[in-house]
Amino acid sequence: MELFPTDFLDRAGELFDRRIRLGVTGLSRAGKSVFIAALVHGLTDPRRFGLLDAVAEDRLRAAVLRPQPHLELPRFPYEEAVARLTGSGGHPDWPAGTRNVAELRLSLRFAPKGGLRSLLGDQVLHLDIFDYPGEWLIDLPLLERDYAGWAEEAMVLATTGVRAPLSQAWRDAIAMLDPAGPAKETDAIAAARLYTDYLRGCRTHAIPLSRLQPGRFLLPGDLEGSPALTFCPLPRPRETPRGSLWRLMEERFEAYKAKVIRPFFNDHFSRLDRQIVLVDLLAHLAAGPESLEDLGRAMDDILTCFKTGGINWLWPFESRIRRVLFAATKADHLPREGHEPLVGLMDELLQQSVRRTAFRGATARSMAIASLRATREVDVKHEGETLRCVAGVIEPGGKPVAAYPGALPRSLREARGGGRFGAQRFLPPAELGADGQPWPHIRLDGALQFLIGEDLA
Repeated sequence: MELFPTDFLDRAGELFDRRIRLGVTGLSRAGKSVFIAALVHGLTDPRRFGLLDAVAEDRLRAAVLRPQPHLELPRFPYEEAVARLTGSGGHPDWPAGTRNVAELRLSLRFAPKGGLRSLLGDQVLHLDIFDYPGEWLIDLPLLERDYAGWAEEAMVLATTGVRAPLSQAWRDAIAMLDPAGPAKETDAIAAARLYTDYLRGCRTHAIPLSRLQPGRFLLPGDLEGSPALTFCPLPRPRETPRGSLWRLMEERFEAYKAKVIRPFFNDHFSRLDRQIVLVDLLAHLAAGPESLEDLGRAMDDILTCFKTGGINWLWPFESRIRRVLFAATKADHLPREGHEPLVGLMDELLQQSVRRTAFRGATARSMAIASLRATREVDVKHEGETLRCVAGVIEPGGKPVAAYPGALPRSLREARGGGRFGAQRFLPPAELGADGQPWPHIRLDGALQFLIGEDLA
């Protein structure tokens, strides 16, 4: 791929170039890095992108990487992700997840469909891909919360289900503190550290949990150890005098909003035009009702972020995002007949959240995708019955194995009743990148058509 073709922008229509900023985030190991790598690789070789109108109509002329527009942001490690997926120097494997923000610009040269713009000849759409952790998105609703309300809710949540044993050490510690007593820095540090350990336990638990606030406790970066990250929920005392531990926690909660969340909103989120939220719904379904319920409440929080101005006077920030796609990833872990039920479950989850949040704002849609297809479908005879299975490699250098995940539940109500099905962790296909073939996927081009198809018209 040529990085800087000299004649790419040498044309009269350069003044009419357009820019779309696409936010990419994900919940619980949903595959952000794979999505971005596959998106870029697929657009530079779009032979398998027939659901993107600009490709189907032979109007996409070229797609090339360009220098990113914001010099203060890290560049998304595209080349490293490709090397990991294709097994350069070893076995194919999934790239490591990003733990901070990153950006990548892909410039698309295309022919307009018609109208006045077609008189200018080919045009350019700069697609600025902004990668950020899902925990930061779930943090945004804290902007309209106060410490007392958040603390009460967080403490109730910490006593439910699998969270209860994970939070026990933190809850025992704060039970020994007097929130109305004098604030001691050592008490705040110790309590915040135990609360962070609890959140980390939730993140790595076998049952995927999504509501993990504050998100920067898990991904502190250069804020680690700072007062803005040294607080936690406390039970509210009858009185909260000045200089008390409660007041200290309250002040730091407000500082977290002002110094961490609000700058992320102002500098990044408010500038997004499109958004995709990747969700490993299969993992939540396999884990059972508690994980699925936690995901549903996280979706409620997420949807409040996409309200456009004037909808809710409690939300004093306007998002310009006009399209948001909720993508159930790893659709290749199911036979083809399971894709439609997976979309149905994602639709139902989205609609339940819409009803609970009175959502009005960006156009929201759900879809089942596999950014990179790691399996193939096979028929397996079992006890006289033919089962439609998926086959792939589950360990480095291993032979393909066939897996029957079982039938998906027909509704969220059925899923919450406790029925489960299995899921494997397949590795990227060993032949990926061999003989110059485009990467296999499932509806990655359909996702792009929804997100940017109208911008390539």
